[in-house]
Amino acid sequence: MGCLRGKLGVVEGFDVYNPVEICLVSDIMAPKKFSVPKFVKYMGLECPNIYLRSYYNKMVEVIGYEKLFIHFFQDSLTDSALS
Repeated sequence: MGCLRGKLGVVEGFDVYNPVEICLVSDIMAPKKFSVPKFVKYMGLECPNIYLRSYYNKMVEVIGYEKLFIHFFQDSLTDSALS
């Protein structure tokens, strides 16, 4: 593992980021029977307000779990909206 870490260290910026530090949220606990809803991914071309309402409606079962709501938002984005 140390050898792999050393090789990855040559990748520009690898040593700058700690994966734990760049997480949107930490200590995520999903309800037992939770499954991520299927999303029509947002590409950044559509109206963001309409998309956010759609995302909210899909995630309504986890609204009490704010960390899940935030964590899975990035999975609903694609293309320029993701970057």
